[in-house]
Amino acid sequence: MIILTAALQAKKGKETEVEQILVHMVSETAQEKGALEYRLHKSKNNDGSFLFYEKYSGQTAFENHVASAHYKQLGEQLGGLLAKEPIIDFYDFITGITE
Repeated sequence: MIILTAALQAKKGKETEVEQILVHMVSETAQEKGALEYRLHKSKNNDGSFLFYEKYSGQTAFENHVASAHYKQLGEQLGGLLAKEPIIDFYDFITGITE
């Protein structure tokens, strides 16, 4: 299983545009085989700060996501809209609760 977070910070004045692009990414990724969770969050404390929580069934599913047309298009669409490079962290699951 592959688990990661991706933190993105929109440039001042570009928050709405970035959010629309990221929301579209969720609908595209929802169609991918092996994408188990793909959740987009928006900070309540930091305007323009977004966080993806992503979970894939394995390495192949993750590689297919990164190779997808919509992922490649995401980089193009976000060009010039982010204040800094996204921060991506990979995790090992330890324990938790579900809804």
